[in-house]
Amino acid sequence: MSRRRIAWFVVVLVGLLSAAGLLWSMFGSDRLTFTAAELQSRLNQQLPRTVRDVTIERVNVALADNRLGLRIALQARVLQQPVSASVSARGVPRFAADEAAVYFDADEIKIEQLSIAGRTVLGEEGGRLGNTVRSALQGVAESGIKAYLAARPVYRFKDDVKGVVLKATLVDVAIEQNTLAVTFSLWTLTLAAAMFALILIILVLLIYWLIRHPHWGLNIVDAVVNG
Repeated sequence: MSRRRIAWFVVVLVGLLSAAGLLWSMFGSDRLTFTAAELQSRLNQQLPRTVRDVTIERVNVALADNRLGLRIALQARVLQQPVSASVSARGVPRFAADEAAVYFDADEIKIEQLSIAGRTVLGEEGGRLGNTVRSALQGVAESGIKAYLAARPVYRFKDDVKGVVLKATLVDVAIEQNTLAVTFSLWTLTLAAAMFALILIILVLLIYWLIRHPHWGLNIVDAVVNG
């Protein structure tokens, strides 16, 4: 392939990418929203899974009153006893800029239901063994749940034109009403659209110049080769 064909290929490729970026910047949404069902589906991928001696079986997600609630079913072995439990937690959204992903951090983790060796323990029932297991399970559950959520993003930006623009314009990640809302800056999106438009204008002028002057640049190539 000649240098001129390579130049044309690069011009067309950059032009297509810039056109796609311009159209998305102009007509794309300034917000991404996720329902509780969508978040729950993402968090339950590849479950059950064992993390730090805790087997996460299922995660239920509830969104209400600008809060995200998590109810997690898990199993573990504590003090040589097989234990299963239902644990509640408050989900706090977090954007990891270095990974270009949105995660949940778990806060206010609380054991709601507890079974030891198949026997359900309610409240403070179960005597010394039940209280000791509950206390030990609290630390194990917190460690396992936080580690699992830290390794399971609920959204990850793609490494394409759209993803690059989104990462550069993100301003907030929050729970709003019954959705997780990821908000972007309209001003920055406008600047991105202007940048893509400028690239397109330059490419159009370059294409026009190449068509009007088909031998343009060949003398430079010859000079480099002969030199």
